[in-house]
Amino acid sequence: MSNEPARTVPAVLEKFDSTFSEFSSGFNAGQYVFWLGSGISRERVPNVNDLLERVIEHLRSHLDPINPECEYRMALDEVLRLTPLTREELESIDFSIAVSNWDLRKQILAALVTKYSSVLDVPVGDDSPEDYLVWTGLDVPDTYGAPDLEPDVEHYCIAILLLEGLVPTAVTANWDGLLEKALNELTPAFASLVRVVVKPDDFREHGPRIDIIKFHGCAVRARDFQGEYRDHLIARESQISTWTTKQENRSMRKHLETLYTDRLTLMLGLSAQDANLHTMFANSIQDLSRPWPAAPPSVVLSEERLESYHRLLLKITFGENYQGNSKAIAESALLGAYAKPTLLALVLASLTEKLSYLLEHSVEGVWEPAAAQRLQTHLFELRDLAASLAQPDNFETLEFSEILEFQRGFTARLIDVVNLALTIFRAGRTPDENTKRYEPLSERPIAHAVLNPDYPAKQFGRLAIALALIARGLSTGQWSVEPGYSKAPDGGVIRLLAGPRDARVFFVKDAPALTGLELDGALDDGDASALVVVADEEPRTQTRSPRSRYGRDGKSGAGRFNVASSMCETSSVDELYEAFKLAGGF
Repeated sequence: MSNEPARTVPAVLEKFDSTFSEFSSGFNAGQYVFWLGSGISRERVPNVNDLLERVIEHLRSHLDPINPECEYRMALDEVLRLTPLTREELESIDFSIAVSNWDLRKQILAALVTKYSSVLDVPVGDDSPEDYLVWTGLDVPDTYGAPDLEPDVEHYCIAILLLEGLVPTAVTANWDGLLEKALNELTPAFASLVRVVVKPDDFREHGPRIDIIKFHGCAVRARDFQGEYRDHLIARESQISTWTTKQENRSMRKHLETLYTDRLTLMLGLSAQDANLHTMFANSIQDLSRPWPAAPPSVVLSEERLESYHRLLLKITFGENYQGNSKAIAESALLGAYAKPTLLALVLASLTEKLSYLLEHSVEGVWEPAAAQRLQTHLFELRDLAASLAQPDNFETLEFSEILEFQRGFTARLIDVVNLALTIFRAGRTPDENTKRYEPLSERPIAHAVLNPDYPAKQFGRLAIALALIARGLSTGQWSVEPGYSKAPDGGVIRLLAGPRDARVFFVKDAPALTGLELDGALDDGDASALVVVADEEPRTQTRSPRSRYGRDGKSGAGRFNVASSMCETSSVDELYEAFKLAGGF
């Protein structure tokens, strides 16, 4: 197994297709739960180093240099004693200048990173509340609970995977509300779909299918409802060390232990080094130990390398099975990629797997399995092309901030084009250009979704077939593709460019959706630059012009490609591809 980190989306997809294929299958079957940590928000809220510096600066800026009993100075001295600095080094610090200008700044912060909970537990006089350095020193309401914080790539990708029904629960140690904000942006049904659990009473809400469990508290709720939620912000050592034994945490602990026991785990940005997590995981394994070997893997860590606390987690999880199997267990758990490329790859892979499944079932009974396999191959080529666009071509030479902005733009475009395509396909209308929404392909793992008689499985399968044909043309150089925009829906879901031919392509599931699209004003049936792909066979009574229902007959007007009818009228993928080209005027 390669030890090289996977830092691009194509590299992560390659792992999903090879060494982590069992994980990918299990994920798409809905077997995993997200366990999330600060790593997914590191570009939106301050990291631990920044927070420690903020706390130290808060104490320094409030101290009274002429008062030997100054509570801020005493607290600052206690914080600095947590470092391995010598007495001479401590005495050399000039408290009259900002921490950012201290000569020993980097050394101090590096020493305190793994002791952040002890720092936050330092008291500031007798009159200040126990959480003074958390609430006031860190300024939790305006640091983590600020309403102007914006979700990042990770939050949007997690939200997509939750809306797609692939993960039922996200357990998070993060105080920020960025995941909730991403979900609220992407679905108008947030209130009925999502249950946010911060304290045990929140588990009593029933109905929503998505759980976000914030076991270390929520800054947004603490900001808005301080009396009810401030005490649930967990960060101090005294809180962490007693969290698992306190009666008021029993319900939360039991819920989390059950999740860790009954579901497989994908950890993203979570170091899992806090003692309360280790105790909780150990308790859960007592009820049902993890076997080895395990397929899919019981725990997957979205990290580039394993640290000592990761190994301790694996040792706790596998118990007596760990001894003698530690290397193999570590290899099965370490994905070798951080959260951002992992999540982008999961979104592309899961959407493609859903379409591939639907494609296979649409071809079944019409053509031989080999035909479905050829089309599926083209579908995965389309996935890989999209993955290659997730980072700039010259990303090795760019600054991290430039790459980050590019990936944010890619994520926004991906959300927009999927929403545009599926809203038009399902409803025959264009999405609201002023809202950022996401239309899921299905709200459950696809093998479950197709059991619902109201789910348009056949139509989506035919959409997948059309996408596979387009991917074939891309791979052979027949045309190039440009995605559409919700703000300009009359430009098509995609545009196919081949020399002088510029076709605006619309996908609809049936004739009523097509009629709706015309009434919506996005499509003119007389526009020769348009190509309409209809999944279902169209009734002859609904033919709206004297020309042929399928393809072109030389008269001006939009091209029409009916997938169901064309499959019946052709006998191979090659013939179907030629029929598509004819319909599109290529």
